[in-house]
Amino acid sequence: MFTPHTWTNGMGVMANTQLVAGLGHSPFIEFPYDPPEWSLDRRDYIMAEPLTVDAQGWLNLSNTPGMGYEVDEARLAITRIG
Repeated sequence: MFTPHTWTNGMGVMANTQLVAGLGHSPFIEFPYDPPEWSLDRRDYIMAEPLTVDAQGWLNLSNTPGMGYEVDEARLAITRIG
C-alpha cells in the first residue's frame, strides 16, 4: 500500500491524488485541512476553486484532461516579478 504525505497546497493534493488513483489499492489520501490557519482558501489560494470533498468524504477526480483544477490566472499574474 502506498499513501504519499500530502500536506501541501491544492495542486500538490491533486498531483498525489492522481498518483494514488493510478497505482490503485490505496484506501485513503491525506487531505490537508486545519482551520483557521490552514483553510481551504489558504491552501488552494492559486486555484480558481478550492478542492472539496463530497458528502461521503470522497475527493472526486475530474474526467477532463489535466490535473482536475484551473489556476486562478488573475491571482497568478499579481505574483509575477519583472
